[in-house]
Amino acid sequence: MASEGPLKRRQSLKSILSRAHKASPTWDDAQQYRPATPIYFQLHVESDHLRTTNLPVIPERSSSQRANPQLFATKERKAGSYAFATAPTLVRTPWELERAHGRPRHSHRTPARPPPQRVFEQLPREIYHCILDHLESLHATSATVDVRGRQRDLRALLLVGKRWHRVAREYLYREIWMPDHEEVGRRRLSFQRSRSRLELLRRTLGEGGGLTGMVRCLHVTCDLAATLESRDVVALTLMADIISSCPNLEELGGYYPPLYDKASVALLESLSTRTKLRAYAWDFVHHSSTSRSVSPQCSPSDIFHCHATWQQLQTLALCATPDVQLGIGVVSATIQQLPRLKHLLLSGLNRHDFHNGTLLSLPAVRSLRLERLEGITDHGIEQLAASRLAVSVERLTLVDLELTSLRTIRALLKGMCRLSHFTCVQDTSPGSQPGLASISTLSRDLYSPNLQYLHWDALVPGSATAWLADLIASGRFPSLRKVKVPCDDDGAIQALCRPIVHETPDAGDFALVEQCDSSVSYTRSLRVAQIWAQLRVCESRRQPACNVVVHDEEERVAAVHTIGSYLGHIGSSIKYSLEPDIEGSQDALSEFSDVKASRWPCAKTGEMGKIVKSEKILDLRMLL
Repeated sequence: MASEGPLKRRQSLKSILSRAHKASPTWDDAQQYRPATPIYFQLHVESDHLRTTNLPVIPERSSSQRANPQLFATKERKAGSYAFATAPTLVRTPWELERAHGRPRHSHRTPARPPPQRVFEQLPREIYHCILDHLESLHATSATVDVRGRQRDLRALLLVGKRWHRVAREYLYREIWMPDHEEVGRRRLSFQRSRSRLELLRRTLGEGGGLTGMVRCLHVTCDLAATLESRDVVALTLMADIISSCPNLEELGGYYPPLYDKASVALLESLSTRTKLRAYAWDFVHHSSTSRSVSPQCSPSDIFHCHATWQQLQTLALCATPDVQLGIGVVSATIQQLPRLKHLLLSGLNRHDFHNGTLLSLPAVRSLRLERLEGITDHGIEQLAASRLAVSVERLTLVDLELTSLRTIRALLKGMCRLSHFTCVQDTSPGSQPGLASISTLSRDLYSPNLQYLHWDALVPGSATAWLADLIASGRFPSLRKVKVPCDDDGAIQALCRPIVHETPDAGDFALVEQCDSSVSYTRSLRVAQIWAQLRVCESRRQPACNVVVHDEEERVAAVHTIGSYLGHIGSSIKYSLEPDIEGSQDALSEFSDVKASRWPCAKTGEMGKIVKSEKILDLRMLL
């Protein structure tokens, strides 16, 4: 190893401390050269004469700590400057205040976070029901419903969460729109046979899980209704199995099996076991005109047995033809064992099955429709106004009973104290019988305070329309809000209502009116009544209501403008309506065929690959 030179002796700690002590100044020297700390004072000047201000005397701390006089030197005021006594403030203009008010106050904040999942899990069940009710209203209009869209949205809600799954599943199976009986395409590499959608629905309901207990209503679609009416035995058997698997079924809408067909008896047997059924229609109508007398496949005892189990039934319809014989006393005995019956429709029964005596034995119902009954006369209707039905009936519909006396109509309007909807449609027009009562006598003490809706349609013109117009004009119906009078040929009732919307008829409308006028027999057409109402409006617009005369500077007539009149009374609270009871129908009054799905083919429109299938919403209460 190479030598690094002679080693130096290290300095001791004692020598280092002694050398540092000699080099450091003493305490007196440090105090002599220590700079004085400046002292600052805050002055409040209350006058502009700064030069004459007497400054306070500041005592000196020590000889070595003297205050610096430059700290108290004041500056002279410059020329053009001014000292305000109060600080000036800025006042915002009105438009600046509006702009500041419209600006968000906390725009710099970050958006709020969504609430945690437990908040939705703790919501009451009623909120979920309100959301789903609103969702169903988006897919349903006044008369149709989008079946595919409704099912698609409900299936999407099933995948959101457990809570949504429970509520959405209840809505999905509560009202089932029955699919068609067409076979579904089989999957590739599958050995299972192809099945129809109706079979898949029966398999789904039969798998358990409490789905069958949720079903309350079965809507038969138009495709399935056409298949069932073609007497497809397989489809009828599947329908019977589905009905038998639903213990809480309340309504079967869109299809009512005809009872003269043997293939429909199995479906009726399944319905007879549903104890919670609330609405049903018996279809005894026979379409064949070759045979004179036809008996239904089920006996009267079978009908009586079905109603013995339907203790919750509220709506009942019995539709037949005069050639169908049910048996004496069957109708009365069947209706009497329904304690909750509220709405009743009787149509086409012969004079032996239903007559004036049977009419008086009816229970107290809210809605009653009597249609084409041979055994009902004017005397029976007058007795109806004095029976126990007079204090319970709120809606009364009389169709093709051919009443001849206005005294019968007067007895109904006067005797039924709770009557709010009254409909009378027939061919002949009731009149005042000579020697019994005149028109003025019939209107003397007639007063109906609860009547809100009036539908009057007599095919043959008569004095009844003018008599009703006098009653309305004299204020005998103070609660009347809507009238439908297709037989208002002279516009007497239209002149008492609010003016209708004006629509100019086209050439086709004029041709239709001329065709109806040229025909020998009377025809009932709602479209013709609408055209005549518009023609009366056009005629009133040609008549001058007032003239506007314009004069120039020399007081000469420069122009004359004529303002047309109108038909109706602006201050009236009555609406003049000529619309059908069921949207899309050609008749003013709804019929039993209108509540069948086969009557309304579904509407299918394709937009960008999307299939919209709308079904008609059918309900038996639409007839009452």
